Amino acid sequence: MLPFEVNKKHKSNTKYKWKSRGLIFTTQEFQTIYERYIKSSFCELCGIKYKNSRDRHMDHDHSTGKFRNIVCCKCNTWKSDKKSRPTITGERFITTREDKCVVQGFLYIFQFSRSGKNIIHKASKDLEKVIEFRNKFIDENPQYFK
Repeated sequence: MLPFEVNKKHKSNTKYKWKSRGLIFTTQEFQTIYERYIKSSFCELCGIKYKNSRDRHMDHDHSTGKFRNIVCCKCNTWKSDKKSRPTITGERFITTREDKCVVQGFLYIFQFSRSGKNIIHKASKDLEKVIEFRNKFIDENPQYFK
């Protein structure tokens, strides 16, 4: 018996969603991971019981696309590769956000979070200023980057 009810399109929707998020798998690997996912009642890292089916997440390595664990939202958020992978700017922790108020049409954003709480957020149209701000933050807060 499954811990949560699944609708008849759940499997195909899940497969599509995982592929779009970067998980790389063969048909056999998907079958194995999916069975493990739908039968999962507890986070494989911290052991908490899922309250509902939305609490469980498929964790994978963002650089290789390989599956790792079925985890809770908190553990999935804490995974270091998700937090520190290079973004479209090529800089760690710096992304872009559309902003029509600036000539270039976007802002550079440095944002750092822990445990679902935003620790720091800095936006600028100048990438060099955001990089400088980020580097200063990292130097002043080594406890986050061990």
